[in-house]
Parts: sequence; structure tokens; C-alpha cells
Amino acid sequence: MRAIKELGQHFLNDAAIAADIAALGEISQGETIWEIGPGPGILSDALIALGAKLKAFELDKRMAAILERRFGEKIDLTIIDILKLNWAKELEKESKPVKIIANIPYQITSPLLYKLEEHAQSLDRAVFMIQKEVAERLTAKAGDKAYSLLSIRMRLKFDISLAFFVGAEKFDPPPKVESAVVVVTPRKNLPDLGDEKEFYSLINAAFAHKRKTLRNNLLPHLGKEKLDALITRSGLDFKRRAETLDEKEFILLNHLLAEL
Repeated sequence: MRAIKELGQHFLNDAAIAADIAALGEISQGETIWEIGPGPGILSDALIALGAKLKAFELDKRMAAILERRFGEKIDLTIIDILKLNWAKELEKESKPVKIIANIPYQITSPLLYKLEEHAQSLDRAVFMIQKEVAERLTAKAGDKAYSLLSIRMRLKFDISLAFFVGAEKFDPPPKVESAVVVVTPRKNLPDLGDEKEFYSLINAAFAHKRKTLRNNLLPHLGKEKLDALITRSGLDFKRRAETLDEKEFILLNHLLAEL
């Protein structure tokens, strides 16, 4: 079947890789697994082979007949844009936190990851094949070139590890970039952010302009008086850029701001 470029479709063509991805889900017999964008079903097949009770969400209506003919009652298929799904309502139907295993279309990766962030308490595990560049951002540490707002936001709620890379030749049609598989699990001990709303406002402002220093990014957000007080109390060098600060330093700043 011809891939639709506008949907970002690149169909995995290697059943061994699909099996490796499915194995990372640590699936128990009869366990409900969400799959996003199953396409013609190469990963679906591997998930079902491990005993998954598969709930799949697919945007491309053409896939419905293929999947239902191939898997019958073994797949619970919903034709929908996953970003328009009422996640809260759908997750309420589950008896326990769910696992999500999927090959993600590149153009929805970031908004989909933020959906995970929003519903972290309802997730048990996620295994995603995504663009290599995004995988590197998710696993980057402070000071790394790939470290970004996405890095810190996702890792506030999840532990994220890089499993393996997948070459472009493993897809039809081949994408112009490499892919990578990541494993995402909720953190057991969440950090004390203080005022959560203010914390996210702080980091969003800090990363607003990549080439600017922390001081220049936070000046319009805090104002000169509060910023100068924060610089004095924190003891941090505000000539640094946001991508050099780790989670603990941002949390420190937020707690200090609450005292000003």
C-alpha cells in the first residue's frame, strides 16, 4: 500500500525489529496494550504474538480493512487522530495503567510526548520508535548539545532510555533520517517542584531563545528587580544558557522565587 506523505507514513518492513520493539514492552498474557498508528500491522502482529490484548488507534481509514482481515477480534481498532482522542475518558476505561507501544509518525512526536506527560499517572510503560534526533533530546543531560526544554519536561515525570537505532532502509518508503527506539517509564520518586505552574513558566521562559543567556531570557519574565534578587540568592551564574542547567538547579530557582 502506498504511504501517504502528508501523514508521515514510513512502514516498518523488518519483522525482527518489530519483535524486538514488542519485547521491550515486557507484555504479560492478556495485558491491554495501546498501539498508535499500526499501519498494515507488522508491529501489531508481534504484540499479539506475545499475548497482548491490542487496542489500536489509526488515522488512515485505508488500514481498517487490512487490520480487521488480518487480526479479526484480536485487535480493537479505532480510526481516529490520536491527538484528538479524549485521553482522559479513554484511560478511565482501563482497569490499570496502560502500556503504549508504537512506531510514531515524525510530525506528531512532540505533541504526543506532551500527551504522555499530561497523563503520566495513567501510564505504566511506553516503547516508541521515533526520529533519532528526538530520542537524543529525550536522553540528553544538561550541557549536552541535544539538551532542550523537551528533555527536562519529559524527564521530570519519566525515566527514559535509548534501546537501539533503526536505519532508514528498514522502512518503506525510507525516511531521510535515522530512527531510534526509546523506553519510557514513570519515575517512582517525583521531584518537589514547588509551585508547579510557576515552575513550568520559569523553564519555558528560560528556554525561549536558545542563543540567549539565562539572564536575558528571564528578564522579561521576572523583571529586573526580582531577577537581580534571584541571581544574588541563588549563587548561580546567569550568563549561562538554559541548556547548561540541570533539573535540580531549575527547582532551586523556583523555590527561591517563591520566597521573593
